[in-house]
Amino acid sequence: MILQNELYTIVETGDNVAKIRLLPECAIYQGHFPGNPVTPGVCQVGIVEELAGMICGFGLRLKEVKLLKYMDILRPSAEDVEVRFDKLDEEGEEVLAKGTLTSEGRVFTKFSLVFGKEA
Repeated sequence: MILQNELYTIVETGDNVAKIRLLPECAIYQGHFPGNPVTPGVCQVGIVEELAGMICGFGLRLKEVKLLKYMDILRPSAEDVEVRFDKLDEEGEEVLAKGTLTSEGRVFTKFSLVFGKEA
């Protein structure tokens, strides 16, 4: 599933970092939860997967979750969300991604994920 331009848009990119804006009109927020939207954890992982693949230059698929810690509720708002990759290493057919989702000093998610390269 491609989430870019449905759930979020890319505002700006830099070295191993992307600023994104969540789209409150996305259908996901109508079901999760109407009037009190929350970004599902699986969608946060999907965003990380897409952005890591964009930075690496090839498609990825989640292979292993080493660490996934939700620190705060991520809601669509006027503030941009920074997806920062502290580590994004290609090791053979795998990519190790470690980093955070933050906004205005708040940490929403910490992750350490292993992706496989899409065939």
